Order: sequence, then C-alpha cells, then structure tokens
Amino acid sequence: MNCMQNDTSLLSRTISFLRFPMIFFILYLHVVLRGWSDGHMVPGSVFFGYESVRFFFVESVSRIFVPCFFFISGFLFFYYSDFSGRVYIEKMKRRFRSLLVPYLFWNFFVIALYFLGQSLISSMVSEETKLVADFAWKDWLMCFWNISDGAPINLPLWFLRDLIGLSILSPLIYWVVRHSRIFAVVFIGVLWFLWGTPTHYLVGLFFFTGGAWLGICKINPIERLLPYRRIFLLLYLCVMPVGVLMLLNDVSAGIYLQKIGILLGLCTVFSWSARWLQNRRFEMPVLEKSSFFVYAYHGLPLLFLSKLVAFYLHPDASWKLIALFLVLPVVISIIGVIAYVLINRYFPRFSYWISGR
Repeated sequence: MNCMQNDTSLLSRTISFLRFPMIFFILYLHVVLRGWSDGHMVPGSVFFGYESVRFFFVESVSRIFVPCFFFISGFLFFYYSDFSGRVYIEKMKRRFRSLLVPYLFWNFFVIALYFLGQSLISSMVSEETKLVADFAWKDWLMCFWNISDGAPINLPLWFLRDLIGLSILSPLIYWVVRHSRIFAVVFIGVLWFLWGTPTHYLVGLFFFTGGAWLGICKINPIERLLPYRRIFLLLYLCVMPVGVLMLLNDVSAGIYLQKIGILLGLCTVFSWSARWLQNRRFEMPVLEKSSFFVYAYHGLPLLFLSKLVAFYLHPDASWKLIALFLVLPVVISIIGVIAYVLINRYFPRFSYWISGR
C-alpha cells in the first residue's frame, strides 16, 4: 500500500514539476525574430546560422511538449476516478471554468491588444492583419476558432481549443478505448505518424487517447518508464537529431524520424524528471500556478517584443539573433510570472477565472 502511495505521489509531483518547464520550452515555438540588413528589418530566416540553430532547437526540443500536455490531459481525465455519467458532468463543469472561460477571455485579450496596436502604434502591427474595427460577425466568430492557419486569434490557444473538444468527446473516447483496448490507440497513432502535422487535430487525438488508455487501465506511466530511462535517452539522442537535420536539409522523410523522436522524448522527459524527484522534495508553487497564465498571455507580447528589439537593437548577425532567441522567452516568462503574482494578490477572484485553475 505504501509503495502504491509513493508511486502515485511521485507521479503527481512529476506532473506538477513539469508544468512550467514545458510551457517555457513551448514559448520558443512562437519566437519570430527579425534581423537588420541595409537599414531595414528582414526575416530572421535570412541569417543561415541563426535559422539553423533556431530550427534545430525548436524541432528537436520544443516540439515534444505540446504532445506531452495532450498526453497528461488525457491521462488525468481518467486515472483518478472511474468514469461514469456523473463523473463526466462534474469534469465538464470544472473544465467550463478551467478551459472554456480562460479560452474566451484570452482570445478577447488578444483582440483588444490588436485594436490598441492598430489604433496607437500601427507601424508595429502587420498590415496583413485585418482591422478589428472592420470585423464582420463572421470575423468575430472565427477569432475563436480558425482566424488564420487553423488557429484562433490567440494562436497558441489552438491547443486549448482542441483540448476542449476532446474533453467534450471523452465519453466516446472512453467507450472506444474500453472496447478496443490498445488497438484504437495504435490505429490513431499510425494515422498521426503518417499524416499528422505539428498543429493537426491528430496530434491531440493520438496523445490524449494514449494518455486516456493508461488512465482507464490505471497504469502508472512513471512506474513503467523509469527502468528504461537510459535507453529512452540514448535512442532520443540518436534518432531526433538525425530526423531534424534531414528536415533542415529538405529531406521530407525526416518527419518520420522526428515523430519517433517525439515519442522517445516524451518517455525521456517523464522518466528522467521522475528519477530526479525520487529522492528529493522540489516544489515551485508560484511557477506551477503561473504556468497557464504565461502560456495564455505570451503570444502577442512575444511577437511585439521580437519586433521591438529588432527595431531598436538592429541585430545584423546570426550570433545576435541567437542570443535574442534564447533570451526573449526568459523575459516574457519573468514578466508573465510577475503579472500573475500581482493579479493573484490584488484580484484573486479574477485570477482564479483566467488562470485555468
């Protein structure tokens, strides 16, 4: 009994420990830097050295963590309680507060920022962005679903949108997994492996369903992964760099090695985090509680800061862009944590509703 409690405690502490680091690395997916050449801003991709470093880091490290969040969400939905109609209703009530309300608020937040930017500092806002003042009713609706490239107006929240849909469909997922066991997960995994792209709905469906299968079967993933952590790390370091280098050199087959690398990376992250926590108490409650806030707010401020540093610092070499690429998510994270702490202190009820808690 004590062994089981210790395993459950380690599982819970591992998931809590990973929340902020995973969000932090996801921020790098959304860094869009401009360089400086011949007296004006140019795309950062013009600088080969910077673009190579950025691409390798994002595609081999950051790309792992969105699937990790889907996996955790599916697992937690089913692991700690036996699924039933009553449990489903209770979970949907909680997710109305923790998912839907923040989703609506943070999309409205970005619309408001766009409106202010277009009104006050139009030179810093892309001319391709339609004026908020000219929005028709269809534009307003699409802001919350697919305004551009399959994402809502607050682009990183495509994950939240898909998670809301998967939560609503959880009874169907539960029924399929209960009756087909691992075969449904394998089938969806094959679909993701062959046709899934980083923001495709198959990403959420596969990893949420994979986590759901473990949760429904009451399998503790930490317990299963820990003994093989060295193998996972070794395979990840062998497979992922090769796949990403192939993609960097326009070899399309590299996407399949990258996807294998994502699976190995997920196993590596969970097993080594759990191993590190096994014999020590490490808690960072402020970072854990602020992680959703940092995730939800970061998109447009990060884009604005990227333009601002290009305009004032004139980065005209790859090393300068690499330094900015590494530093900007740190700055945005620090600002986000401070903003969360202040809002939570002075407006706790407001913080409660917008922070996905």
